[in-house]
Amino acid sequence: MTHSTFPLDPTDIPALQSWLTSLNDPQALLRPVEIEEILIGPDALLELPAVLQRAGIADGAHVVLVIDETPMRRDEQDLKPFVQELLKNVGYQLQTLWLVSDSYGLVHADFEQVERVYSALAPGTALVALGGGTVTDIAKHAAYLYDEQHPAQPRSVYVCCQTANSVTAYAASMAVLLKDGVKRTISSRYPTAIISDLRVLASAPKAMTTAGVGDCCARFVAYGDWYLAYALGLVNIYSEVPLALLGNLDAILLENATGINQRSHEGEAVVARALLLAGLAQSIVNMSAPISGTEHVTSHVLDMIGDHYQRGLALHGAQVGVATITASRLYQRFLAHFDPATVNIDRCYPEDAPLQEHIQRQFQSIDSSGAMAQECWSEYSKKLALWRQNRPQFERFCAQWQTEYRAKLASLVCSPETVYRILELSGAPLTPQDLEPPISQEEYDFAVQNGHFIRVRFVLGDLLYFLGWES
Repeated sequence: MTHSTFPLDPTDIPALQSWLTSLNDPQALLRPVEIEEILIGPDALLELPAVLQRAGIADGAHVVLVIDETPMRRDEQDLKPFVQELLKNVGYQLQTLWLVSDSYGLVHADFEQVERVYSALAPGTALVALGGGTVTDIAKHAAYLYDEQHPAQPRSVYVCCQTANSVTAYAASMAVLLKDGVKRTISSRYPTAIISDLRVLASAPKAMTTAGVGDCCARFVAYGDWYLAYALGLVNIYSEVPLALLGNLDAILLENATGINQRSHEGEAVVARALLLAGLAQSIVNMSAPISGTEHVTSHVLDMIGDHYQRGLALHGAQVGVATITASRLYQRFLAHFDPATVNIDRCYPEDAPLQEHIQRQFQSIDSSGAMAQECWSEYSKKLALWRQNRPQFERFCAQWQTEYRAKLASLVCSPETVYRILELSGAPLTPQDLEPPISQEEYDFAVQNGHFIRVRFVLGDLLYFLGWES
């Protein structure tokens, strides 16, 4: 019998908002949750017209439905025609906007796609995203930009219809978009409403649900990265309120892993709640740090190098799950063997020039134009400057490692055995070769070794690199 439950139900928005308001937050760190409603259930999609009406979109209004070309089902029904008819039958003026795929049949979340959706918006238009994480990020950011450009108008109505339990993007007020081939997490907006129909979620390919489990598992190492960065002075904000939202996550996923593997509605509902809470966890602090660290930059690099290796992209969450096993092993090794007495602190502070040359060499074979390396350096150089500026924090970290930092860090990360067991019981990939398409060990090792170079956020890989450890 399952006993572990989430601290809060994401469908109870008033309770969530009340809980956030009640917390003592002297830094005014926490952001409000600006979602009007979240529906989770086997027939939640049937409520789409009523959700639009409650949001102020009357019959006869213009609705833009954003979808990609991926076939989708709801039990035996073809999902996209079903939703189109659902909207037309109540009198909405429907415009279906199909997102453009690449040669592999994949849609990329980039600013060109965002501009196409943005151009379809007008006063009084509702935006409905029917898709996974990529469709969601494109649509939400188009709505965000429209609101930014039309401040005198009421906030636009954007409804997220989740079609797979694949990523944490649905409830997040941030978007991940490509810039010069490098993935960037940027401020965006919440949906007006989220619809998580369990029939739709259970009809999606199983790999999508197991990818969602992998994305949730990021919490088990990302929180360690966030605390590590805070302890070393590389970030000035740290809060365990998001951690409280995801309390019991390891126990919940372990207890429900069999149902998740079997694609039961109950298992899908657990993953949906976990993903929505994870999205909220990052949004209330306006940064993805609670659920994005070493494992995510590894996944991002795997995406960045996919075209070079002439392969399509594996599911982001599936990559994150595999990388979480790796990251948790790195943490296990670091916690067991880090000895500050052996550290030559001077050697941990390299100069800019050799590091910039190193990054250029690493990414030259992937992008001969140099744009990717330059975009990485533009962020990494900021991190390097912060690292030098906060040298006293690292010296204190070394001095207080055993008395203060080691135990705290250990409490925030899960063992690789726990992560492995959750993924194994859920039926998720466990190695890069298990991914679809399979990823070679050469590609995976490149991503693990170079992930920390692609953005300003400090992760364990940065510290291991400065210490001269092989990651």
